[in-house]
Amino acid sequence: AVAQGASPTLETQRSPAPVDPLPDAAMARLLVAGAALVALAMGPQGAAAVVASRAEAVRKMVAAKNLAASGLPDPTCATGVISVKDGDSPQACCAGYCGECSDYPTCATVRGQNSTFACCKSEVLGRECGKGSPANVCLKRCSESVPPCVMEDGKIFSTPEPNARTAGTDCNEAVANWRQKADAAVNPPAAK
Repeated sequence: AVAQGASPTLETQRSPAPVDPLPDAAMARLLVAGAALVALAMGPQGAAAVVASRAEAVRKMVAAKNLAASGLPDPTCATGVISVKDGDSPQACCAGYCGECSDYPTCATVRGQNSTFACCKSEVLGRECGKGSPANVCLKRCSESVPPCVMEDGKIFSTPEPNARTAGTDCNEAVANWRQKADAAVNPPAAK
């Protein structure tokens, strides 16, 4: 007990217990589940688009956290959202949760948080290190950092062509081809 008029000591002061953040996997499941509920309310057409969009944002968020934790840069903006090339200025690579990297009306409040320097293209480019921004808040080049960051000058980066052939497009065919080759190697055809 503290005497009346006396100031409390360290023994009498209590601080709240620290709260552990959710692990990345649990956070990802929670975000995808929330998106699924919103999608159900939107109907079947909107549902698929919302779930796919949310899943992609969660994937990019987890990938960016893993890159940052390992200390690796993201020179091609694979974990973020790249801006459209505009004149001679470099492209910006915004955080993966932004949805797009431009100066759209709500870029400063994505997900209800202050995302001005993560999702607004002009603000990301304005915070480039060595261009007048203070060292404690400047954004590095993507060759040195993870999103949000500034892409290299003189090179135009773009998103992959959505209809381009990738390993995922013929995955089931590749499995069948591999099994056929493995079977032929184990059981060679009889000589004639």
